[in-house]
Amino acid sequence: MKTRSLKIGLLAALLVASPLSVSDAQRGDRLGGNRQGGGGRQNRAQLEQNVRQRLARLLQTQLGLTDDVMRQLSDVNQRFDLQRRDVNRREMMTRRSMRDEVQKIDSADNGKIDQLMKEQFKLERERIDLTESEQLELSKFLTPVQRARYLGVQEQVRREMEQLRGRMGDQPLNPNQRRRPPPG
Repeated sequence: MKTRSLKIGLLAALLVASPLSVSDAQRGDRLGGNRQGGGGRQNRAQLEQNVRQRLARLLQTQLGLTDDVMRQLSDVNQRFDLQRRDVNRREMMTRRSMRDEVQKIDSADNGKIDQLMKEQFKLERERIDLTESEQLELSKFLTPVQRARYLGVQEQVRREMEQLRGRMGDQPLNPNQRRRPPPG
């Protein structure tokens, strides 16, 4: 079960962090992966490449996309990728800061927590605006059904990432540090 969760988490992280590529999908079956030499970095790069390929093929199949439309999807995905990564990074930092502050219990800074909550809401609005802008671009070449399915895949990945973050957050940073459950 834990291995499956890690695989889902890796897939989710790669979907959000890596632009889709049609050429990756088209080359996917030819790549066997060089498992010799290069160490973990090469294996990770190969794993990421394989996941991108599988995801691109899956999306192409589920959405019923031609190679040309898949290229357009890849282009839009790449244009929005940096913005999406930035929002994800800032959201992760905000959540960490809030969690750390809330765990102080008696010495928690209410003003800091209030500011972090406002930042979290701001990031949620940014994510919605980003999704809306992306959907407007996608509407130029995808049907509403295809866009809805694509949005569903993105939402599922986002939820899985949040669950993964939640599970990872339950583990202490070091053996001497105890985590206190958040209030509420």
